Amino acid sequence: MRRILVAVFALSILAAAAPSASANDDRVSFFHSINVAEGEEAHDLVCIMCSIHIDGHVHGDTVAILGSIRSNGPMDGDAVSILGNINLGQDAHVNGDCVAVLGSVKHFTSGQIGHEVVQIPFALILIPVLIFFFLVYLIRTLIWRARLPYPMPPPPPPMR
Repeated sequence: MRRILVAVFALSILAAAAPSASANDDRVSFFHSINVAEGEEAHDLVCIMCSIHIDGHVHGDTVAILGSIRSNGPMDGDAVSILGNINLGQDAHVNGDCVAVLGSVKHFTSGQIGHEVVQIPFALILIPVLIFFFLVYLIRTLIWRARLPYPMPPPPPPMR
């Protein structure tokens, strides 16, 4: 038991002493919106259950999960929003792709987006789910129909 404690202690000391990788311009946020002000620069932006508002310059990718992206500045990478929208202002420009899963991409001109615009609407996900539930209901109905109860309960046993 003592050897295990010494090994755990040694590993925790080594883990604390290991240099951590970080980039000053990357921003990751949970439940709190990310704002890039005008004149400010950032590299990669990741926001989970919050929104991203960009007025400055983003040199990397922008990802919002369960949130939206609103940009009035240039983005050098891709813009991805899952369960949210991407709104590009008149001065916004995306050099990569714009992907909105269960959301929409709103932009003024097609020249604002460097490569492709991908929008996966809610109906595209909803239709297979509805088909699956219909098949489960159909199978359940057929199984219950095969096990219909007697039209009349059996008579009680004779009394003596």
